[in-house]
Amino acid sequence: MSFDKKLKELRRKNEMTQKYVAARISVARSTIAGYETKSRQPSHEKLTALANLFHVSIDYLIDDNTIQLDPARNITHHAEEQALLSRYHNLSLKSKQSLMEYMELLELRDKN
Repeated sequence: MSFDKKLKELRRKNEMTQKYVAARISVARSTIAGYETKSRQPSHEKLTALANLFHVSIDYLIDDNTIQLDPARNITHHAEEQALLSRYHNLSLKSKQSLMEYMELLELRDKN
């Protein structure tokens, strides 16, 4: 499956709008639409941000032959990460957004 199709599928499976994904990786919504229609390609920085947002590898996003270990859950991580992601998937969209904001605060604190 190509990058544009994988991105659209991941976004829909995670019940995210183009606007939400765009805000998470700091681009315009039209940029996400372009990624999903093959008219645009993300930079390495944005590709990394998308992989992090969807909890997949960059290889999975760009390589047509790479598959996920558990495509139904988008999980390719260790047991501890799987437990965390499982709990994350059960949250509402608003709670997911709040959690992401809190994690950003923790990351800032750890940098200092």
